[in-house]
Amino acid sequence: MFRPFALFVLLSSCLLSCGPVDRSGMSLADYEHAGTEALVREIFRTLPDPNPGVQKSYSIALGEIIRGRDYTPTSVPFMQRFADTKLRVISPSVLTTAPPDNTAVDPDLRVPVFLIQIRTMKQSAGNVWEYEAAWAYKKHFQRQSWKVTSDNGTWKVEPGPVLEGNWLR
Repeated sequence: MFRPFALFVLLSSCLLSCGPVDRSGMSLADYEHAGTEALVREIFRTLPDPNPGVQKSYSIALGEIIRGRDYTPTSVPFMQRFADTKLRVISPSVLTTAPPDNTAVDPDLRVPVFLIQIRTMKQSAGNVWEYEAAWAYKKHFQRQSWKVTSDNGTWKVEPGPVLEGNWLR
């Protein structure tokens, strides 16, 4: 009786220590590198402003976002990398919603949030990463592919095709 229970506990602890993973089994913590930072900065730079003049907050989630489950937030050190942008970047784990349409809002400022999702990341060559990333703000959203290339510490971010969304460029 003790052996099966001990084996169960050991296997469970091993699985829990891995943390969240994407569909291919890659740890979502591995998404937090300089290439992803460059991509997020480019997304911040190119985001539309569907609500001009209204203060906004920003939040970054990793991996799939599945209805009814929590987001996998980026770590605090990763969010702090964007302090120089002067944007308010908060964890998706603290977001609340506001009626009537359950818009994601910053709980402190009570303003709508741009939710940035780094949905997938895979290394296609030694210095090239392919991403699928999305943003959502109120009822607007867009999902797009991206190519991020490292060249001796300099990052080049190239947008790919828009995969889905309701925001017209």
